[in-house]
Amino acid sequence: MDNQKQVYNAFYKSQDRFLEKECQCGFEPDIISEYLHWGMIIASRYEQGSKHENPLMCEMFLRQIYFHLLEAIRDPNRTHVFRQICLDSIHTPLLSLKRYYSHWENGDLNFLKLQQLLQRLQTPLDE
Repeated sequence: MDNQKQVYNAFYKSQDRFLEKECQCGFEPDIISEYLHWGMIIASRYEQGSKHENPLMCEMFLRQIYFHLLEAIRDPNRTHVFRQICLDSIHTPLLSLKRYYSHWENGDLNFLKLQQLLQRLQTPLDE
């Protein structure tokens, strides 16, 4: 299996683990960090100036990660620990999206919308 297939395989396996509603206590940090790691690796393959530059693919992966984290934070069926780690980790895709949008006309408006979604996030994490 070549490197690209291995990266995609690892990403989709980690995404499946992340999206699974049930996880054993204590494994939340590993599940979330693995998903972020592989998602950021794939997004970076498509960044501006990379060998496989593709702005739409880069944005798609970054936004997918961002919105999956937001959904997990909002989900009352997730454990408090899982939701808190997602909240603590959401800056990773958000800052990458900020860098991505800085290269595009009206990109600051797109970034502002994403940032406002996070600011309006209303979740009782202190349960």
